[in-house]
Amino acid sequence: MNEEIEKNINGKVDTNKFIRLIKKFSYAFNGLKLAVTNHTSFITHTIMGTIACIMSVVFKINMTEFMFILSAIFFVLIAELVNTAIEESINLYTKDFHRGAMISKDSAAAAVLLASFYAVIVGGIIFIPKIIELFK
Repeated sequence: MNEEIEKNINGKVDTNKFIRLIKKFSYAFNGLKLAVTNHTSFITHTIMGTIACIMSVVFKINMTEFMFILSAIFFVLIAELVNTAIEESINLYTKDFHRGAMISKDSAAAAVLLASFYAVIVGGIIFIPKIIELFK
């Protein structure tokens, strides 16, 4: 019988698969570490997201509102990481001007911009009425 199938039947964990899984997570965490240490835009978005979370606690928003805030925060951070991946990949290919490279980079940056607009709109819809109520 195949050794791998036998291990699975006997309920033993395949350590090679587990190690590969751990490595995949380490690569992902390394990507986050690089974003936090090397990209001011990612840091700025993280700080703004943290402020939004603090405001969520201060204004005691409901769970549905908080889910929208979290989705907006993660949407922006994910867009920023994808933008970075696209830009870095293109930079590996060429430093010269190419129309296709420009379109790719500008489109990726536009995705971050739209995600940021979404986050501002969500934050405004949720927080502006609560701020207005605070000053009444």
